[in-house]
Amino acid sequence: MKPDVLVSWDQHLKNGNVWRVELELSMLDGPNDNPTYYNAAIDVVAPNRDLAQYIVTTMYPDYESICISDEPLRTSS
Repeated sequence: MKPDVLVSWDQHLKNGNVWRVELELSMLDGPNDNPTYYNAAIDVVAPNRDLAQYIVTTMYPDYESICISDEPLRTSS
């Protein structure tokens, strides 16, 4: 099967449909260990900030904190 249209990552960036969501996640090395915290940045394609946040929090429901810009990522040119 061959697609009729292919929307590339660069096209999503150009159109303002890529959002970077930063999460703080916790990880346990063992059941009796103290949690270790680490930061993750997830780039997601979505038409708006709210949907991007929903997608990421659905994928990573156990996040400790979340940060997302009011503006989407853009190409540098």
